[in-house]
Amino acid sequence: MTEYLATACLRILRPLARILLRNGVTAHEFSQVAEAAFVAAAEDVLREQDRKPSFSRIASLTGIHRHAVSAKYEAASLARPDLLAQKEYQRNRVARVLSGWFEHPEYTDQEGRPRKLPLQGPEPSFTDLVRRFSGDIYPGIILDELQRVGAVRTLLDGTIQPVVRRFTPGGADPGAIEHVGNVASSVIATLEHNSVAREPDRLFEDSTVSLNLPAAAVPLLKRWVERRAGPLLSDLEGWLGEQEAQPVNGSSPAERVAAGLAVVMFVAPQEGDDGSRVDPD
Repeated sequence: MTEYLATACLRILRPLARILLRNGVTAHEFSQVAEAAFVAAAEDVLREQDRKPSFSRIASLTGIHRHAVSAKYEAASLARPDLLAQKEYQRNRVARVLSGWFEHPEYTDQEGRPRKLPLQGPEPSFTDLVRRFSGDIYPGIILDELQRVGAVRTLLDGTIQPVVRRFTPGGADPGAIEHVGNVASSVIATLEHNSVAREPDRLFEDSTVSLNLPAAAVPLLKRWVERRAGPLLSDLEGWLGEQEAQPVNGSSPAERVAAGLAVVMFVAPQEGDDGSRVDPD
């Protein structure tokens, strides 16, 4: 492995390692998952090369013993990308419901604040809101997720009131960890695509960074991003919903893709803090 690849891997894996360590995962356990990922990736690469994947070819490409490839292949299949994508789709629909609740005139009062909504009944109701902005997801599923993340509360009269405009899954529960995997996978997949694609085929990817920002300015940056990025994502959510509803001539499930935009703010120590202050015992 070249030095620049090793450096890039360490930068990618260090925050992942922190998540794993906090959840009691050892380096040995991670190595088993990493080998399964290499097996799945080898299958992708072989298909890109128009070569039929086989255990022997995967073993040759990855350096994993052929007899171990079968077990790793089965472990990789447990990730179920289709199921994980469906869960992330559901979370996006939850965000779309919240955006509609805060922005659509039928669900806001004269001062622009989101109305308290009954679960069912004449419009506007929570059920009507979900059907309008979530597509095909059952209202009870949306309500459960909103309650789980603390985005809504049920009042004594039975009406439902939103608490936050947008939410970010957090904590160490399975849903939050899955969200980490989905967002990180999307970002890295775009960077990987751009590293091999021709310029006209590259996806948008850009950033603006300060290497000397005062720590006291971070809350101001957070509010600035929320004010500017939130409306952008809300507009895009509406556009995506319109496009999903549009019939495409000759369309089939194979012609549909998962696509979107992820906006991620980051805060990190100054460059050069390499963690060398560890006590050598």
